[in-house]
Amino acid sequence: MKIGSREFRPAWWSALLAASGITLFVTLGMWQLDRAAFKDLLQQKFEQRLAQDYRMLNIDTDLADIQYRKLMVRGSYDNAHNFLLDNQVHQGQAGYQVLTPLQLADSDHIILVNRGWAAWGASRERLPEILPAEPAAAVEGIAFVPGEPALTLGGLKLSEGWPQLIPYVDLAALRQQYSQRLLPMILWLAPEGPGVYVRDWDPIWLPPEKSRAYAVQWFSFAGIALLLFVLLNLRKIE
Repeated sequence: MKIGSREFRPAWWSALLAASGITLFVTLGMWQLDRAAFKDLLQQKFEQRLAQDYRMLNIDTDLADIQYRKLMVRGSYDNAHNFLLDNQVHQGQAGYQVLTPLQLADSDHIILVNRGWAAWGASRERLPEILPAEPAAAVEGIAFVPGEPALTLGGLKLSEGWPQLIPYVDLAALRQQYSQRLLPMILWLAPEGPGVYVRDWDPIWLPPEKSRAYAVQWFSFAGIALLLFVLLNLRKIE
């Protein structure tokens, strides 16, 4: 192919390399756009349900579509058996979230209540002292069903003694510890309710705009790869 005074004459291996790179970059860009669209849907669902009123949890009917619903439960906290969810970052600071079991009233079911975030102290060698949850006539919160952890490293294993420091929430493993009495969800304690830990709930760790920015970067790489492929394979016609 002639382009002005030059001829486009790529080698087969350079064409294969360029096609592979461009395909990879475009695929990654499309994947980031899909992630952005998925985050948009989650954010819309979260905001829509956040605008609703709190309602009493009905175990028989609510569990099928429970995500982000504002719920009210009655029961008593088990302050002696707290879980500390490790590797939680808030405003750039490392910390943990406190999960306390709550025994539902008039039921043998238990629900994990995420009471919020706290920063690690000067050392991680000793687990912090967990302040007891205050008893209340009703506990209000936002239902959250965590997805399966991406990296389990052999599964969640509990040690002796309390509180238990856990790297992720594995509801299936925790339900076995509670003989299946643990409900398959977590209750994010209502931000306006009583409590001492930070409660700034958001289902999206990175905003959709970040994913779109990453998509633009990948598409830019694809364009640069195509431009370099053309420029490096133009031969001057003698």
